[in-house]
Amino acid sequence: MHLIPLSTAAIFAVLIVAFVALFKKLASRKAVSGIGNDLESLFSVERYKPMDRLLNQADFQFLQSHRAYDRRSARHFRATRIEIFRGYARCLGRDFTRVTRALQILMIHASADRSALAGMLLKQRVLFSANMTVLEFRLVLCGFGMSAPSVNVQHLVDTLDAMGAQLRALALSAQPSVA
Repeated sequence: MHLIPLSTAAIFAVLIVAFVALFKKLASRKAVSGIGNDLESLFSVERYKPMDRLLNQADFQFLQSHRAYDRRSARHFRATRIEIFRGYARCLGRDFTRVTRALQILMIHASADRSALAGMLLKQRVLFSANMTVLEFRLVLCGFGMSAPSVNVQHLVDTLDAMGAQLRALALSAQPSVA
């Protein structure tokens, strides 16, 4: 009969020990451990330049003007280009997440109140997610040949670039001044 309370107490004790160990590990980390020293290497806007051309209508028109054009090759060409484009979009999403996390770390450890930045960060995350959803919807339509294959991602790249500029500014203000 004493087995149930003893096992419950043992499980509770193990959970407390695990929680304390996790808390100590998280508390002992440095403020910028997830950011690194070189913010320029966090992401590069130049990486996304090929996205402008991947689904360009001119390439599809050139393929149609070629003598060996058939529907099967056009579908294969379109599917390949869309898959490459999706790869870039995944990288864009990962870079956005990395910049967002770095901003959150700096905001948490900032000496000044950054509540306005937190609101802006939440707004940018919602807008970025909505734009990525619209982008994926357009890519699905493009895959079926129902829409024009040109997809503009400049606003997503601009958002990422603006977030990176905010990160650099916050990182510079968080660094101790050399006197």
